[in-house]
Amino acid sequence: SSGINAEWPLRPGVLWTSHMTEPKYLHYLDPNIYTVQYWESANNHQLPNLVQQGFQVIMSNYDDLYLDCGFGAWVGEGNNWCSPYKGWQKIYMNDPKRILTEHGVTDPALWSKIVGGETAMWTEQAGDKNALFKIFPRTYALAERYWSDPTTGWFAAEPRLVYFNSIMEKRGVFGNTMKPEWCVQSQGICKLNNL
Repeated sequence: SSGINAEWPLRPGVLWTSHMTEPKYLHYLDPNIYTVQYWESANNHQLPNLVQQGFQVIMSNYDDLYLDCGFGAWVGEGNNWCSPYKGWQKIYMNDPKRILTEHGVTDPALWSKIVGGETAMWTEQAGDKNALFKIFPRTYALAERYWSDPTTGWFAAEPRLVYFNSIMEKRGVFGNTMKPEWCVQSQGICKLNNL
């Protein structure tokens, strides 16, 4: 064969959701070549369309997984564009199967098109002095969600994440504090009565 593809064959790649991943343009993209990193909100129509068209998807939906949300605007007044702040509990509950089911996608074969998730931290307001506090433990919560595919909510995960956060602090990775130290030492008895 000759031509540009013979000299430079297409390699698998990842691209972010954009106008190209809208339904009217999606047929230009080959799902055997492209994986789509999904940054739209969880209720956007692109997500079910992507998996139904055979694309593998990496979840980074901004309404749950953007870690720089919930702080003051860096240009202008008020909060930044993606407020409010997303706590580790909300991130833990970012379940792609639940999200797809809410869109009417109930086929486990299509659920398997979600190949992972990634929290996103943009650096307009994050640097070497505050990035770790914004990233951890919220990213630990997403890691447990995607690695273990739990059937329980965040409350059952809290003791594990508090313990893991304390282990990481002993290793020099200082994220945001999840609980007062007494609660870390008194697992199971430091909780609100209605939970």
